[in-house]
Amino acid sequence: MEIGAGRAWMDELTPHERAHLGVLESTFPGWRFTVLGGVWWATRHDPPTHQQRSNGVRHQIASRGPVDLVEVLFEQLGILSRMRST
Repeated sequence: MEIGAGRAWMDELTPHERAHLGVLESTFPGWRFTVLGGVWWATRHDPPTHQQRSNGVRHQIASRGPVDLVEVLFEQLGILSRMRST
């Protein structure tokens, strides 16, 4: 299923996966989430600036599942937090 196909890909998710998706969307509102072929994707609504990219902020993240994705997203928040505090 292609990303451009709207949210029809959600029909392929289990209720448990849909629950994870809902938590991701409410916890990380600056990101758009998609699950394609068993891969969980997070894409920032606003692409990172050059400075953010040079510090490790990513525009898109792929993960094997929602738990791994949350770990990487919190790492991203940590990078942004450290950048703001300097």
